[in-house]
Amino acid sequence: MQSESDSRRKRPKKKGNRFMRNAKGFAKQGIFGRGTHIGDEQFNYFINILDAMKVGFEDVEERVIMANNVFEQTHNQEIHLASNQIVSKALESLVGFVDDVQLERFFSKFGDNLRPMCSDRFASHVLQKMLEIAFLRGVGKSAIQDSSGAASSNKRAKPDAAQEEEEYNLQADFTEDHREKCRQFVLRVSKFMLNNLEDFVWDACASHIMRTAILCLVGMHVPKIAFEKGGTEIAKHRKMYSVPDEWQEVMKEFPQRLEMWPQFGDFPYQDHSSSLLGVICLALSVVDKSMLKHFAKKILTIGLLKSNEEDEEKNELETKIEVKDESDEKENKVAKEAEAETENKQEEPTLPKVFHHQSSVILLETIMSVAGAKLLIQLYAMLFCNRIGYLARQPGTNFSVQRLLQHIKEVPDFESVFTELQPHLEELLKMGYTGVVSALSAACLRLATKQSQMIATLQSALQVSGDKERSKLFFTCLIKLKPFEVVASDESGFVHLHGSLITQHLLQFNKPIFLVNCILDLPATQLAQVFNTPNGSHIVDAFMQSKFIGEKSRERLIRQLDGFYVDLAITRHGSRVFEQCFKAAQDAQKLRMAKELFSKANMLKGSPHGRIIYTKYRLDTYKLSPTQWQESLSKHLDGEQPKDTKRKTAKTAAETFKDILS
Repeated sequence: MQSESDSRRKRPKKKGNRFMRNAKGFAKQGIFGRGTHIGDEQFNYFINILDAMKVGFEDVEERVIMANNVFEQTHNQEIHLASNQIVSKALESLVGFVDDVQLERFFSKFGDNLRPMCSDRFASHVLQKMLEIAFLRGVGKSAIQDSSGAASSNKRAKPDAAQEEEEYNLQADFTEDHREKCRQFVLRVSKFMLNNLEDFVWDACASHIMRTAILCLVGMHVPKIAFEKGGTEIAKHRKMYSVPDEWQEVMKEFPQRLEMWPQFGDFPYQDHSSSLLGVICLALSVVDKSMLKHFAKKILTIGLLKSNEEDEEKNELETKIEVKDESDEKENKVAKEAEAETENKQEEPTLPKVFHHQSSVILLETIMSVAGAKLLIQLYAMLFCNRIGYLARQPGTNFSVQRLLQHIKEVPDFESVFTELQPHLEELLKMGYTGVVSALSAACLRLATKQSQMIATLQSALQVSGDKERSKLFFTCLIKLKPFEVVASDESGFVHLHGSLITQHLLQFNKPIFLVNCILDLPATQLAQVFNTPNGSHIVDAFMQSKFIGEKSRERLIRQLDGFYVDLAITRHGSRVFEQCFKAAQDAQKLRMAKELFSKANMLKGSPHGRIIYTKYRLDTYKLSPTQWQESLSKHLDGEQPKDTKRKTAKTAAETFKDILS
């Protein structure tokens, strides 16, 4: 376990705070931001703007007023000021709230100087943000598509400023003429990037603008936030919009031109070009699946399947080195080391070049996330087959194995992957690569295969198989992901994140009876301690919602927690457990649970989470009449059903009656 000092040291620092502190420090030395030089008055003005933005705004109108005032100060200095580090940060943060006149002025100024702006390390950020805002205003709110997938589920994770900015640009009452100019700006910048591919593919600044342009052309919006990184998490927080067909045709020209280049095979091994290929694959998955298949195959055959020539040359040089005869002892040491190296090399499979570079590994993961079933089969056969066990144990490639397990679609291929990984499960747990084990159990659940073998392998890896007394601690070992010898002396309430996820997967298997019995055989004190943790509380969700766990097992778990519901209800995570148990309980058990809570009402109301439970379940009326309380509570909880669910139910009923009447 890490000490508190270690955890504090590894805590990420807020880059925005450090940026402001450094900027003010350099200003005392007469350096007013990097890039173009600005005067003392201008520097102080924009620093005060950034400070005001850091404090925040009461509403969008205040932000709009400030944005227009700031942009008014840039008249006839747009290019010069945007190329300064401090001003660039302010303009990038406010450009999404300016009125149509100010934005069109910047369209004109930047449009006349696109080449230097694309390569400027500060003005390029403003241009990239302008492209995003022009896209949002150009498509409008009516163009938004049904995003019930990753975008909607992750909406809460998006910063509030980005949400406000997106809603303002979609819903504000801009003229059609302004929206048309925004659409023309998106198309103009995109075509400029397309016609200057040779200059911008490897450009550190312009490549970001090119990626944003490609996503805009297919209607994919990923917000750019100052000081925030994108990259591998680009699939999160995205929304889809319908765009003109002309935009999609322009986007398709990017892969068509790039794949004709003689340097195409080297693209995966350079950061900027590799990221560009990943974004193109993501865009093609929306626009043209067949073209995605062709493009990804070309990346695979020309780029990813390359042999690691540099390592081979190094190995040849190492074999040619002759050991100098200085002494017999040195000769013996060198001989032993050489034997050990040759043994290790024999165990290591020959890996293609893709697994030796981080940029190409990230590209491979992106391709796997958008690939169809046939392309995934080819990726597995050419890159992963007979190498899975080794790749899963390497720090740079085990995430690729996880991504493969998350997206693999064919049962026979998964079974061969499982067969390769099965002997290495215990070693993976020892090495701390628990994400691979979690992805493997999730794939067993998703594809409904190898489930009993997964449980047996986990028992063996955790050293609880073959002994009745040891097997009783399978659940405890599983949630901690530690072997029996370690868990036997561990009395802490620690629950490993991946241990919790694996337990949830196993509880939803077709035959989870062994794990269910292990849970029910634990003392209630230990169960309450586990369920009162952030990771452990979700195990109850899987237990109560699993299709393959019977009512009797659920009732037994609910009864077993009697006497601990107050302790659960007064904590953040335990209150969730109480709600799940109450929802699954029979009427008689609900009365017992309410009686237990009411008996310690003062303790319950002394906690913020307990007060929510007390109010939600109307425990103040329980004392008058428990039976009437139960009837009124059921009506009250039914009334809290989400509106969307009610609409779906009503629609289904209406459709049913329509069929009967017809």
